[in-house]
Amino acid sequence: MPIYSHSQLSMYKECPLKYKLRYRDRIKRDIEGVEGFLGTMVHETLKKCYDDVRLTKVNSLPDLLTYYNKIWRENWHDSIVITRKELTQEHYRALGEKLIETYYKRYSPFGSDITIGTEMGLNFSLDDENKYRMTGYIDRLSRTEDDVYEIHDYKTSAYLLSQEQADNDRQLALYQIGVQKKWPDIKSIRLIWHYLAFDTELVSYRTPEAISNLVQDTKSLINEIESAQDFPPRESGLCAWCEYPDLCPLRRHFVKVETLPVNEYLNEPGVALVNKYVALRDEEARIKDEMGKVREAMLDYARREEVEVIKGNDCKARVRFDEKLKFPGKNDAERQELESTIKEANKWAEVSQLDTTSLTRIVENSLWSKDLVDKVMEYGSLEVTNSIHISKLKNEEK
Repeated sequence: MPIYSHSQLSMYKECPLKYKLRYRDRIKRDIEGVEGFLGTMVHETLKKCYDDVRLTKVNSLPDLLTYYNKIWRENWHDSIVITRKELTQEHYRALGEKLIETYYKRYSPFGSDITIGTEMGLNFSLDDENKYRMTGYIDRLSRTEDDVYEIHDYKTSAYLLSQEQADNDRQLALYQIGVQKKWPDIKSIRLIWHYLAFDTELVSYRTPEAISNLVQDTKSLINEIESAQDFPPRESGLCAWCEYPDLCPLRRHFVKVETLPVNEYLNEPGVALVNKYVALRDEEARIKDEMGKVREAMLDYARREEVEVIKGNDCKARVRFDEKLKFPGKNDAERQELESTIKEANKWAEVSQLDTTSLTRIVENSLWSKDLVDKVMEYGSLEVTNSIHISKLKNEEK
């Protein structure tokens, strides 16, 4: 069985089709989102920060920012995609500086714990048979003075998890399993997310029961992926950042028409069909509304003139007014009281657990005693219905 990562599992949950294209079909795209690039540059800078601390060198904030800007320039490439058109490369570069500065001011001089490793690779199994293998990288693993091991994860996104979401997050809890597999004597582990944009730490602890449940859930998810035959696309807010829009049935047409000149765009068959359909749908709604008004006018006319047939040019309309006995439905407030009345009279079986159609037939045909019918009718009402039937005029009627 393949080795899985948290990223793979998350991508499958996010969009099975994207997972298939990336990991089953192994289709590589030479594009990178600017948000991912920003995150990589910030992570590399914080890695240098702690790697140097391990060598007794504490960098100044200007030193780290100089390093950050150096690797930004060296690694920037033309395939980086900026989805938000109102922003530029400079906006994101400056944001990275701000995130690093925020982190530096909060944690310098970085001596509150001992760094065991940065970007530390893990390769571990979820079971004793080595069937379910996982891999991953910890941003930083450290140990505090009171012998608590901390798994740190740097987040540069503009989205802040809730505490509940952090307590149910899969990634760092999987890393906890990997760390304890590597060092079985470790007793206490703390999971820490650093949300740099919010200058916020989220901390979570996992009980042995929670870890056991996570292992079972992860194995089940892996089994699901391994046995999957269909990989349907799943639309979400993340679609705008996907590198496979041209291979996705939900986005392929967008790619096809987005670069067309206006005249070609409006005449493209798919665009034309959708526009035509929407116009017809809107016209249908207008017509239905107009028909409803005319129908009510015809009913009013029939009542006022006391007629049942109204003549038109080539058609005639037959108008009917009927009264229909109605009782409370299953979700109506008086339903329970009505049921109790019938059950007390030992007539419940005759209405098939209060089939209102059967009850209406019984009342209309006086199949129960007058006293019981009168009680039941306390919950009933007469609903006035109407209908209009249009037919062609016969020759002699014209």
